[in-house]
Amino acid sequence: MMKRLWTLSALCLLVLAGGKALANAADCVDCHASEVAEWSRSQHAVAMAEATPESVAGDFSGARYDDPDLAVQFLQKDGRFLIHTREGDDKREWVVRYTFGVYPLQQYLLDIGDGRLQAFNIAWDTRAQAEGGQRWFRLDEPGQNRPGDAMHWTGIYQNWNNQCADCHSTGLERNYDPVEDRYHTHWQHVAVSCTACHDAALDHASAQRSGDSLAAGVQLAAVGAWLVSEGKQPPRLKGAKPGSKQVATCGQCHSLRTSLTDSAGGQVHDQFSLSRLDQPLYYSDGRVREEVFVLGSFEQSKMFQAGVVCSDCHNPHTGKLKVEGNGVCAQCHNAGDYDTPDHHHHPGNSEGAQCVSCHMPEATFMRIDDRREHSFMVPRPDVSKASGSPDVCLACHTDQDRAWSIETVGSWYPDLYQPDTWHHVQQRNLSEVLAYLADEGEPAIRRATLLEQHGDALVARHMSVVGRLAQSDHAVIRESAYRVLRHGETGRVRNLAEHGLADESLAVRLAAFESMVWSGSLPDSERWAGVKREYEHYVDMQSDLPAGSVLKARYLMAGDYVYKAEQQLKRALAKDRGYVPATILLTDILRSGDRNLEAVRAIDKTLEHSPDEPQLIHLRGLIRIRLQDYPAALADLERAYELAPGQWLFGYRYAVALFQLDQKDKARQVTQTLLQRYPDNAQLRALMNHL
Repeated sequence: MMKRLWTLSALCLLVLAGGKALANAADCVDCHASEVAEWSRSQHAVAMAEATPESVAGDFSGARYDDPDLAVQFLQKDGRFLIHTREGDDKREWVVRYTFGVYPLQQYLLDIGDGRLQAFNIAWDTRAQAEGGQRWFRLDEPGQNRPGDAMHWTGIYQNWNNQCADCHSTGLERNYDPVEDRYHTHWQHVAVSCTACHDAALDHASAQRSGDSLAAGVQLAAVGAWLVSEGKQPPRLKGAKPGSKQVATCGQCHSLRTSLTDSAGGQVHDQFSLSRLDQPLYYSDGRVREEVFVLGSFEQSKMFQAGVVCSDCHNPHTGKLKVEGNGVCAQCHNAGDYDTPDHHHHPGNSEGAQCVSCHMPEATFMRIDDRREHSFMVPRPDVSKASGSPDVCLACHTDQDRAWSIETVGSWYPDLYQPDTWHHVQQRNLSEVLAYLADEGEPAIRRATLLEQHGDALVARHMSVVGRLAQSDHAVIRESAYRVLRHGETGRVRNLAEHGLADESLAVRLAAFESMVWSGSLPDSERWAGVKREYEHYVDMQSDLPAGSVLKARYLMAGDYVYKAEQQLKRALAKDRGYVPATILLTDILRSGDRNLEAVRAIDKTLEHSPDEPQLIHLRGLIRIRLQDYPAALADLERAYELAPGQWLFGYRYAVALFQLDQKDKARQVTQTLLQRYPDNAQLRALMNHL
């Protein structure tokens, strides 16, 4: 049986010193007893906790987990929770420091030294036994991640400090030391406390006790109220349209994003850079593919565009739905028109009659954690087929296929299949893309994504469009506009990028600065000293991750510190031996120093861990041409072309190499195939004329 949740009094004690003092439940309970009581029963309250008999849900009575690669025993001794592991000949004993999460699973954090807490890969299934729970299970596949791999539970991508900590704790400062490569992380509340959402809660509480005016920054509730739709008309909002503060507050954690600073507070774009809707995070229709944590999905929706906020559906203190079943949708959407067989075409109260079954399908993460899609899309089985995303009909109708779904839904809604979805937008030509980017009625997150997808062409041919988008009211669009400048020539980048250095959003300032780094044209160090410090802090903070080491290496190269950059890249590859961006940049350094054999060896090492990476295989082929190893070079170029047929440049260079090595017939064949896909490509047409 799952152990009881932490009590309020226990939670309030879990405070470590450091940084600005923050409010906890004890500061709020006198005036907000009901809210605190609701919060204390929520998953936020137990997002993380010290390992005690009250907080540990798993069986530590000597229970075992065994597979061909890993043997584990879970024990309790002298008030401590212990995990014994054996991987090959390596036997270890680990002390559980903290519990992590509570439902439907609980992980355990282990201290491996240098201030690092790691999330162990054998988790406890906290669901009821009747649901398949009350067992130990493995989060990855046996044999998939071995000791030394980046995704092994001791590796960099299972590290609590950089992957999990800032959302599961409050008032956290990671305090990564890039010189010592260790953490000095601390927090003020071990779990998600009141201040995590109400950033001025302590000032508010202090003012209340002293009789002063109450501090602002606590109120997150929506002001207006939704009126139930008349027929199938959209619901109407009565009163003021809510601002972005509530969604941004929830989105600080319920999103896939990159932290920009250790300093919490302010607007979301002063703390994070949100991920875009790119593959493989999302399918091309906008459906969630990987673990992206809601916000990116929600910001695509018509609901978000209309002004719907999280608390319209969820109790903000329990995290649970305000109404069960279709009732939560019927708060705004007329049940007489929508909760009927005429609309959903399923028997009443069946699984197919539930709004969420079609409009919020589930995706499973961490093996057993089912999470609902928040884009609220109209099911389009035709688009699901084209994009490869899961067909919502087939989630229940497992005996049918996509053709059946397309025909059935089309018979219900004859006018549904129009080429107007996000998937279709991404297939349009550049002039249509420009029109979409200019349309203020389209979701900002989609426009930002599309801007980055077409960054090369826009910077080369439509710099004025990039300039206009850099002045958008939406920080996410401004950030993407300055980010794509890295594709441009140094002189053209510099003038526009400097405008971004003065932007009110930290994410935008960093994007502008980084484009200048990529172009090799750093801004004036005196005039922009503040932004330079912000960027250096950001890079140092991120350099515990391989991606951060690549950022730092580029920055060092822009300052002509090539040797130091090379060391950073080797450090990145020591943490993730298959990290392709680090290898690409490292080979650039090696090739520029005429160290081509070293470059080939570096690529070979990475391909041991990422064997089908077309970009690396293509790059090795180009280097082998330099080395006059022509048979191996052609084999590499052909393989890269086969692995990435959508990369026209790979095919183009392969065809050129064939021509230069007197294989003109094969060169013509490859070029003709490419021209069928890219008939307007000027370089391909010129090559064909030459052939």
